[in-house]
Amino acid sequence: MAAVLLIEDDDAQRFVASFALKKAGHAVEEASDGPQGVAKARASRPEVIVCDVMMPGMTGYEVVATLRADPHLATVPMILLTAMSDRKHMRQGMSAGADDYLTKPYRPDELCESITSVLARRQVQQEAFMNSMSNVVEDALEQQKESLGKQYESRLITEINARWTRRANQDGDVVYGSAIVLMADLIGSLQAEPSADVPQLVRQVQQSARDTLYLFGAAHVIPFGTELMAVFAGDEGTLTTPPELRALRAAFALTKAAPKERQPVVALHAGPVTLVAVHDELHGDQGHTLAPGESITCVSALRELAGSSGWRVGASQALADSLDKLMTTGRKSVTRRGDPAVEVLPATALA
Repeated sequence: MAAVLLIEDDDAQRFVASFALKKAGHAVEEASDGPQGVAKARASRPEVIVCDVMMPGMTGYEVVATLRADPHLATVPMILLTAMSDRKHMRQGMSAGADDYLTKPYRPDELCESITSVLARRQVQQEAFMNSMSNVVEDALEQQKESLGKQYESRLITEINARWTRRANQDGDVVYGSAIVLMADLIGSLQAEPSADVPQLVRQVQQSARDTLYLFGAAHVIPFGTELMAVFAGDEGTLTTPPELRALRAAFALTKAAPKERQPVVALHAGPVTLVAVHDELHGDQGHTLAPGESITCVSALRELAGSSGWRVGASQALADSLDKLMTTGRKSVTRRGDPAVEVLPATALA
């Protein structure tokens, strides 16, 4: 289990969170405000830091920014606790370097699951980094040539840039050679709610979903009827986190945030994406819309299959294969187009 630093100014909520973490086997150190939490973090260097956002004097965002600027604490996973009324500030915390967030009120087991998830992700990142460094060193020792290391770095950078380069033409269109496309249906059939205020419902659901998607670093979020399409690319958001992981985290965050009476469905696919710039010189409007293409058609079919099969999150087989060590898959099927698809389970380390 982990050494957890809990920074929470509310005595009752700090007691409940501390009790749940200790019951789960974690060693918990408590702080009642931001400055005290920063001091304790520097003194003990915990394995995970859980911090409330709205605190007097020093907010959770400021705590994250302060600790991320400390080289001894920059890699410690941090989880923010926040209320839905603060959603316009959530992205500020993630941009400062937070690894996850929970909205209040949350269940104690959700906090424990979040800690398990951020620790698992950090372990995978560290192992990948060590493996990468080991390969570079071995190549350099075998060849005993400085130039080989430079060529290796040059080729690696070229491949990454070729995959994730975003280029805009003179008309303002944006082209991704490869990106993660997420399609979310958080409303479902409206026929079951004939008396509901449909416009208000759509507005609330889409606003909340947009906040979550941008929080996890989506480059673009575009309405698609009552659904939403999001594009995650390698040159946006948290640069140290691949877009595949950010998209998966966003997918599970969307399904968790949806009311229990609804059955949200999210589909994920990787492929080329083009966004067409739309300008209205007369009225001064401008923006982007997704151009029809293979990736959009594929993710739409995936979303349709996931909805009819009772999946919360579905992914194309190719995307699942690229993340097989980081996700837990369930049932497999084929879309109406014939594309292989898999169900992604909440037990994944990214949930």
